[in-house]
Amino acid sequence: MSQTTRYAAVLAKIGAEKSKLLSEAKIKSLAESKNVAAFASQLRDTAYQVQIAKVPAPLTSRKLERAFNENLIESHVKMIKNSPTKAAGFLSVHVLLFEVENLKTLIKAINGELGTEEKLSRLYFSAEDFLKRRLMLEEAAKALTLKQMQNSIKTSLYSSALSKGVQVYEENGSTSALDILLDKVFFDSLHDAYEALPRSEKSHVYWHAATENDTFTLLTILRGKILNYDANWLRGAVPPKNFKLTSETVDALLMAADFESALKIASETFYGKLFAKASTPDDTLAAAEKAIKKAEYQHAKVATIGEIFNVGAPLAFMMLKEAEVRNLIAASAGVEGGVSTDFIQSQMLL
Repeated sequence: MSQTTRYAAVLAKIGAEKSKLLSEAKIKSLAESKNVAAFASQLRDTAYQVQIAKVPAPLTSRKLERAFNENLIESHVKMIKNSPTKAAGFLSVHVLLFEVENLKTLIKAINGELGTEEKLSRLYFSAEDFLKRRLMLEEAAKALTLKQMQNSIKTSLYSSALSKGVQVYEENGSTSALDILLDKVFFDSLHDAYEALPRSEKSHVYWHAATENDTFTLLTILRGKILNYDANWLRGAVPPKNFKLTSETVDALLMAADFESALKIASETFYGKLFAKASTPDDTLAAAEKAIKKAEYQHAKVATIGEIFNVGAPLAFMMLKEAEVRNLIAASAGVEGGVSTDFIQSQMLL
């Protein structure tokens, strides 16, 4: 079967789904809404109407965020199911990210001593249905302690992360380590999925895989410096393999005496322009995260034109869809919070 034939189905699906993306003018108009109800009303007759119609009253930005993410998962699954097998394996990692978020949600809910039904109501089961792990998450939601949750997760994918994270929690009562280690599972999976692609496909997703993986390494180490994490512990919390970061650079970052020293090293890497120093370390990382997302969005816009008949085509669309959902979440939260339109738009990827 030719490459053209293998990608025919997903290219047709991209065409159909791309026509449903909101225009920049529409996104800006949403940011000008007087309240959340007016915001939601503007999304009638859009791709989000089905999910929004299921949102129980009263409308809140948090409920809308869930609706937007449910739509995103549905869109991702369409791309994956219509892609060739090996490409689908790579793209599926982007649904795994929602499972990681589900586990983080359960950790917070268990810490907050929420009931089982309340825990379940906060999970994205559409992602679990795709990954075929719904029952595992339903069992995990019954846990009353993090140790019980750890024992209920019957997949080796998360065993190391949960074991190390729960150990840290039992020592200091913080779940931050769990969040970092679960994120690492996603990035390890992304790297493995990239390596599993045919050589002819890798070049079409290299920029994306490299940027996602390497900037996670940089952000994690820099955040670890703020929190005074032990260098040896941090070494186990970042991906063992990077793309455009040398092992020597990673070692230097890990051994840096403090945040400022590590930031200087990060600024000299390929990604240095994304790590401009701000007034505080936390502001520096927040600005870096925003810059990374903007760079990924700009890359995806170009890739939707340049990539065709390869895995880069569905990936580029998925990134554009993620950016749109990010914009909707930022806009709905801003409208609900009563902040200015200019500020809301400054938080968007436009």
